Amino acid sequence: MTEDPRRPLTRVKGGPQRADLLELFFDLAFVASLTLVSRKMAAEQSWTGLGQALLLLSTLWAVWVTTTLITDTYSPRRRPIPYLILGIMFGVMLMSAALPTAFSDHGLVFGGAWAAINLGRGLVLVRSQHGGQGRERSLRALVWSLSAGALWVVGGVLADPGWRLGVWLAALTVDYVGFGFRFPVPGRPALPQYEVSPEHLAERYQQIYTLTLGELVLVTVLSLSHAPFTPDRIAAFGTAFLTAVVLWWSYAGGAGATLRTAIEASPHRARLVQTNPYAHWLMVAGVVSTAASVERVVAEPGEPPGSVMTALMLGGTGLFLCGRAFLEHEVYGRAALSHVLGVAATVVLAPLAAHLPGLVLGVAAALVLSGVALGELLRRRRRPTPASVTP
Repeated sequence: MTEDPRRPLTRVKGGPQRADLLELFFDLAFVASLTLVSRKMAAEQSWTGLGQALLLLSTLWAVWVTTTLITDTYSPRRRPIPYLILGIMFGVMLMSAALPTAFSDHGLVFGGAWAAINLGRGLVLVRSQHGGQGRERSLRALVWSLSAGALWVVGGVLADPGWRLGVWLAALTVDYVGFGFRFPVPGRPALPQYEVSPEHLAERYQQIYTLTLGELVLVTVLSLSHAPFTPDRIAAFGTAFLTAVVLWWSYAGGAGATLRTAIEASPHRARLVQTNPYAHWLMVAGVVSTAASVERVVAEPGEPPGSVMTALMLGGTGLFLCGRAFLEHEVYGRAALSHVLGVAATVVLAPLAAHLPGLVLGVAAALVLSGVALGELLRRRRRPTPASVTP
């Protein structure tokens, strides 16, 4: 039995809107890349190296967000969408393999794979659609992808890591600006806001955040398994477990759990859809940075942290709290005071970090997160539902 080529690729309104198993399969490639980013962060001793790791993470996040928008718009069971997702998955795996040496030997592999993903995705979607706004959007995205792709390839060819970082930062900016402004083209009217399935989109972001926490759990277990079971290491292990629990509870019991309702009910749905990837990027980056700091603390709990490790630990906590505050504001229409105080606490702790062992600093970061979680618990009963709030 063959499919009707005239049948639209878009999801059927009123039909199943849950995430497909193919999407979860694709997430496995992304989780592998998170682990490699975390290990790269843990090994870094310089601010430049930390900046490189954040750029690589931001690039991989762009792959995930754009792929999720595809599966939210088009049915993952309608050809050629499954083949497209598998092709992107292969590209992500290639980028992940090149990630540890992306700023040395394998820059062209990393940048070229991302350029190929963008170009291939655009060509497939343009060829598979017959007129309408969908094809127009795909054509415009292809134009932007060609511009960014050239920068990714040029950056991969450059031998100097500093120049490569600068060119790739410009390329990533083009990617984010194009997506955020819906691929504007001079002389053409602006495209309408992205039409999304609230059930599917919310589920996908909930899934990827939970999988990111899984990376933190994995790093925690592996770090202890590779070292002697001393009391201070077991204490660091317990602190990491507490941190993972609080990071999960804060999201699952807060705005993350009501994301679908918020998207459905918000009179400013388009704004929430646009800001959602950036709020989750902050939280994902925070969790990955925290995982990198856990690896180093469990290995050497008594060592005083340097500036980079302090940035990983307290910066990871701060990034997560900023993302939670951002998402909280978009869902409930107000910023939580506990999140603001939590970010302030990480700033206050930073000058003291040089005088504290890594384990003590880890406990302090965990206490900050626990304090924020307690504040969330105290106000949860009087929090309005997203439907009753105008963001």
